This record gives sequence, structure tokens and C-alpha cells, in this order.
Amino acid sequence: MTTIDGEGASNAPSYRRLTVKTVRDETDEARSFGLASEVGDAGLYNYRPGQFLTFRIPHDEGLIARSYSLSSAPCADPEMTVCVKRVINGRGSNWFNDHLRVGARIEATPPAGRFVMQEGDAPMFLFAGGSGITPCISLIKQALIETKRRVKLVYVNQNASSIIYREPLQRLERRFSDRFICEHWLDDREGLIEAPDIATAAEGWASANAYICGPGSLMDMAEETLSHVLGPEATILMERFVSPDDSSSEEITSHEPIASEPIEIENFRLTLDGNEFVVPIVGGQTLLDAALAAGIDAPCSCVEGHCGTCMALLREGDVSMASQKALSKRNIKRGCVLACQSTPSSSAPIWIDFDL
Repeated sequence: MTTIDGEGASNAPSYRRLTVKTVRDETDEARSFGLASEVGDAGLYNYRPGQFLTFRIPHDEGLIARSYSLSSAPCADPEMTVCVKRVINGRGSNWFNDHLRVGARIEATPPAGRFVMQEGDAPMFLFAGGSGITPCISLIKQALIETKRRVKLVYVNQNASSIIYREPLQRLERRFSDRFICEHWLDDREGLIEAPDIATAAEGWASANAYICGPGSLMDMAEETLSHVLGPEATILMERFVSPDDSSSEEITSHEPIASEPIEIENFRLTLDGNEFVVPIVGGQTLLDAALAAGIDAPCSCVEGHCGTCMALLREGDVSMASQKALSKRNIKRGCVLACQSTPSSSAPIWIDFDL
């Protein structure tokens, strides 16, 4: 186990400029933006399908951070592409759609995220709602072009006009008709999708890895249903983004009540990529802040609790989280925490494991 002296340099995410190369309407409410890095930065923006970029967006209140998934895949697309759908009162999503034009520049972190294809040759069952298709179509392209996996997508939308990437999905269906099934569920035609509908769609896919992205309540239902259908040991990955744009007032607070005064502990244990560290921490620091200050390359992106990149398993100790909205119910039950939102809430030794 490595003991850190606290003198390391910070590895907090750095922002670089990207240039908007293309803008394309996907629906009345969603646009795709093709992006290119600056000369010399291309290596920083190598990405895995399913990952996302965190953007720094100018606003009247100052710069705000928003994360958007890449819908492109290196094996299929020449440009990094994100698709952004308007959200009511969405400061980030509406700014993208109202202000970004070809030739504009915007700052973004290098790609991040764990919503990526798992090793092995298991089939893939993807469940997407609305703009949740963006990382899913990236994964679908990779699976169909680079592997021999069977793939099924269930894609939920309000109506036909709200289907994002309808034509690209149709092209993939024609090209890979022996391995790819795409089922559309439209609320105006079939009513709101329910758990039995998801269970029926997943029949015959018991050996699949599942990937879920969409509105929070829809994801929760899909997660619970697929956990039952595929079994408790099934691999189920979820991509959940939250931000102050969200209109919901619900806030899940923490594993423990937030202490009125910072709890002082000298250090905590951290596992990352099979390595063990003892990390110094001072009162008021989050676990992520302490790790970055110690020079540890802990996974992170937005550092505001929106994206879930810094999720870790709390193996020992007690923490308070300012927010855990970016965690799924399944991961909360497992004991996962967001390192960027977590501070010690007792003097008990803390151990977090990023290797999950």
C-alpha cells in the first residue's frame, strides 16, 4: 500500500477548446454537434464508445458544467459528435441549441465515463429513453462493427417525431439484420411502458449485458425489472446525468446526516486499478479533492455530482454526500458513493474502492 504525503499535483479535469464542425437537426428539439480538437490535442480526445464530454458553458450566472454523451463511435464516424436535446429551463441544453454554430469554439474536458462495452462476447440488451439513445447508439455501432455480438435495443419515445437517430438506426438494422433488433415503443401509440413490457422485451436475453440510459424514473423501472429478469449477478450499466436544469425537487441526501462541523480524520484508504493508497485529507475536503490533491489520477469529470464518473464502493467507514442523484438505486443499495460529493461523517476509518 502506498502512503501519499499530500504534496502531489492536482489531476483535476482540464478543459481544452473544441471547434464545432457540423450542426445537424435530429428532431425539432435535438441537434447533433460534430466537434474537432485543436492541433496537438487529438490524443487527449481518443474515446471509447459510450463515454461523454463535460463542457464549460457561459451563462449569466457564470460558467456552468454540463456533460453530454458522445453518439459517435471511432470505428464509424470521422468526428466526435454529441446530441443535445432541449430541456425546459435547461441552461446548458438550450444554450447549445440557441448559440452553437459551425465554427464556434467551446471548452470541454477529455472523454470520461464507465458506460462502455464490457469484456467478453456476451450479447447486449440496451434500453433507452429519449436522448438516452446517444451513448447507446455509440455502443451499438461498436458492437456491430467490431464484434460478432447479438444486440437488441428497446427505444422509448413520446411519438415518432421525437425519435433521435431514426435513420441511422434503420441503416444499422438493414446492414446487420442477422444480429441487431431495434424495437421502438411510442407512448402515443402504446401508452406508457411498464415493467411487464420491459420483461417481455428481455425474454431470451438472459445471458446479455444490459445498458440503460434515459429519464430517471424510466431508468429506475428498467433497472429493477432487468435485475429480476436477468438475475442478481447480471451486468447492468446505467448512464445517469443530473444537473440544476432538472426540475425535480427530490434530493437524496447521504449515507449519514451531514455533519454541522467537518469531521477530522488524518487519511483514508483508496483502491484504484489494483493499487492501494493511504491518502491524507483535511477537514472540509471531499474524498475526491483529497485524492486529486495527492496526485492520484482518480476518475472524475464534472466534479459537481452530475455525471457519476467518480463513483466508488464504500467498503469501510461513514460519509455524508451533498447529493447522490447521479447514483442508481441499485448502486446505492450496493454501497456506492460519489467521491466528489463525499466527506467523512465519523472518525471511523474510510476505505473507498474505485475498482468496484
